[in-house]
Amino acid sequence: MSLSHLGTRGSLSRRIYAAFLLAAVIPTALAGALGVYFSLQTLKNETLRNLDHEVTVRAQGIGRFFDQLSSELLYLAHARGLMDLVAARETGEAWLQQRTTERLERDYAALASLYPHIYQIRLLGADGHEWVRVDRKADGVRVVPQDQLQYKGDRYYFSEAMAVDPGRIYVSPLDLNVEFGEVEKPERPVIRVATPVAGPAGERAGLLVINLHAEVVLDQIQQMADARRGNAYLLDSRGHYVARSAGEEADVFSMEPVEELAKILPPSIAGGLTQAGGSAQAGGGWIAAHAPIVYAGDVLAENSRANWHIALAFPERELFLAVFNLYLLYGVLFAALVVTAIGGYALSRRLLGPLEALSHETDAIAGGDFSGRVSVSGSDEIAALGDKFNAMAQRLQESSRAITAHRDRLEEEVRARTSELEHQRASLEAVIEHTADGILAIDGDGRIRVLNPAAVRILGAASDALGCSIEDFWPQWPQIASDARARPLRCDVELPSRILSLAITPTTAGYIVVARDVSREREIQDERRELDHQMFQLEKLTTLGELAMGLAHEIGNPLAGMKAVAQAMQYEENIPPGLVEALKRLESEVDRLSAFLRSFHGFAAPAPLLPEPCDLGRILDDVLFWTRKDAKSRAVRFEMDGLATLPPLRADANHLKQVFLNLLMNAVHAMPEGGTVSVTATTEAGSARIEVRDTGTGIDPSVLKHIFEPFFTTRREGSGLGLAIVKKIVTQHGASIDASSNSGHGTCFTLVWPLAGDRHA
Repeated sequence: MSLSHLGTRGSLSRRIYAAFLLAAVIPTALAGALGVYFSLQTLKNETLRNLDHEVTVRAQGIGRFFDQLSSELLYLAHARGLMDLVAARETGEAWLQQRTTERLERDYAALASLYPHIYQIRLLGADGHEWVRVDRKADGVRVVPQDQLQYKGDRYYFSEAMAVDPGRIYVSPLDLNVEFGEVEKPERPVIRVATPVAGPAGERAGLLVINLHAEVVLDQIQQMADARRGNAYLLDSRGHYVARSAGEEADVFSMEPVEELAKILPPSIAGGLTQAGGSAQAGGGWIAAHAPIVYAGDVLAENSRANWHIALAFPERELFLAVFNLYLLYGVLFAALVVTAIGGYALSRRLLGPLEALSHETDAIAGGDFSGRVSVSGSDEIAALGDKFNAMAQRLQESSRAITAHRDRLEEEVRARTSELEHQRASLEAVIEHTADGILAIDGDGRIRVLNPAAVRILGAASDALGCSIEDFWPQWPQIASDARARPLRCDVELPSRILSLAITPTTAGYIVVARDVSREREIQDERRELDHQMFQLEKLTTLGELAMGLAHEIGNPLAGMKAVAQAMQYEENIPPGLVEALKRLESEVDRLSAFLRSFHGFAAPAPLLPEPCDLGRILDDVLFWTRKDAKSRAVRFEMDGLATLPPLRADANHLKQVFLNLLMNAVHAMPEGGTVSVTATTEAGSARIEVRDTGTGIDPSVLKHIFEPFFTTRREGSGLGLAIVKKIVTQHGASIDASSNSGHGTCFTLVWPLAGDRHA
């Protein structure tokens, strides 16, 4: 059939085809081109933002890592064991130096075992010779013997770190580890973090150095390169950099001058990586971002070489790979549009002839006349469509007859099903009537519309509760209904005499509520929780008993040695009287600590007391002798009131000393910014009332109720046993102790202790 034979239908075919081109092909092609362009720009901008954020987060993470390591190093530099070694080297006593050195070696070996990124921990004297050294090797952590220690005074980091003030941190540049004057094989890139060790007079007595595996930082660089399939760099303040590439197995460490970057990256990008600030940038076919590693606080020394930048760069073509599938999609779409345009032209010419006949007969079928048929000549799809239309009309005519017969059968089945539903409804009503759970239907206004006998019993209402407001029985209902409006809800309602468990389901007409009285169940649960708490306390006390036996064994022998040394030194000639007095106090404190170990062991199995009249003033003199140093370092001062006129207390002197030592040390630790600890004593009704008050940070009410429980502590270095032992000693003496605190304004411990009787008795 040609266009000349179509007449007006040919004109309609051309109009349809032209409209098809304007409405489909051209807009789709234009939208595809714009979509690709804007998608690429959006992806590029988003990539720049994400890249800038990624590099900044990586830099912040590395900075936080060095902040944490600096805190640990400063803590080690002020540790008691290190101070003891410095003091021992000043005295020149070989046995004391050996003991303190061995203790530091154990402590440093334990620390190196906990942190795999630590390569070496070393303590160097002021002359540059190593005092203590712990190495991490492939087979584990090893303490270097004294005869293998080296001289490091000629290394650059020693002189630079020793010039730093105590309490500040020196960080070396990233380089290779040198042993005995040669680069260690295999090569180990390291970063050294050091701080001077202050002597008793504030002089620089030595240097504490941690050699850190540089892979801690380089792994972060490698991860950035792998994630972006590009190159990552670590740039230092000396004008050098370390590079890592995606998928590269870097087994050789190399520091290159920053000028070499211009051979790899465009000049605009390479120059921007060395700037102090800036953001992600694109140019020359590359995308790059950099960020400085920033350290918190002011502990980093000015001569440290840790002014590092990290940078990430990758080719801009990676963005085009990301949108390659988008280009492919639009290419396929364009080909499909071309094919559709050609097919649409042919189809528009072929379809318009028979469509009018099909439309006429379709209108007849829509009116309920299924007897009409169409006649379409030919053997193509249009003719087949006409045959299928005729077959469809025939089937519709047959289906109409079948539907009429089926409708009659359905009406009969509906009547039977209705009867069955009525029977099921009666059964359901019987179940609801006799169930033990209360079932209520409540409308949106909170009125009871349906309830079963169990619900009447649970409400405690008469049978005329229908129509009453549920709020009269459950005052909490408005809030419950608000929570259950969007979804099913399970909750408990506490009434004056019982507890109800409710399951609430919202409906279009209101709510369906299933209620159950769970008062007895809750009582059983509370009793079970209390029993579990008591069992837990019993287990803690049992564990404490086992711990006490181990402590008494491990500490008893060193205490005996300390006492023997103190006794021997008292018989030396030309000893100043003040030193003799201090040695006697040391011997007394060793005896008290031994007695404390016995009382600690007796925490689970109480030991007998040896009560006697005790002068609280003399007890506090001994306690203050041992706490004065810590108090002075924290700017804490002590005030005593009422001790001179206080009659003697009936107590075991060592136990009483232990009580006040714990209370005063806790008070000192509660005032990091300094303050006052006051001890006030008065007498009342044959007892002494003693108040120990501080001006510290106070104790939160949620913590205050647990402070006397074993193993409960809020301090990282605390054991959780001090106040538990105080509580036990006070109870054994027939005394009492109470604590009160105002958060932010201090804490007060009040003891009521029995008196020994007349002072001269």
